[in-house]
Amino acid sequence: MSTESAAFSHVLDFRWRQGDPSISEAEARLHDLRALQAAITEVVEITVGDARADDLTWTQISDALGISTQAAVARYGRHGDLR
Repeated sequence: MSTESAAFSHVLDFRWRQGDPSISEAEARLHDLRALQAAITEVVEITVGDARADDLTWTQISDALGISTQAAVARYGRHGDLR
């Protein structure tokens, strides 16, 4: 099983609002995905901060995130850590 496949499986297993009789299953799934997206965004920001504290370079971080170094610095370097 690939990393992406395992992650996808975890996403499908997350069911917070599903089964709520006041909304449709599709709407519940969208609420669940929004909650997961917010949590992932926060965890990535924390993890990038931890990586910088552990002296990872912006290039190493950007490679791990699959984005350009410039994008990583622009997105996560706003707290003054541009070294």
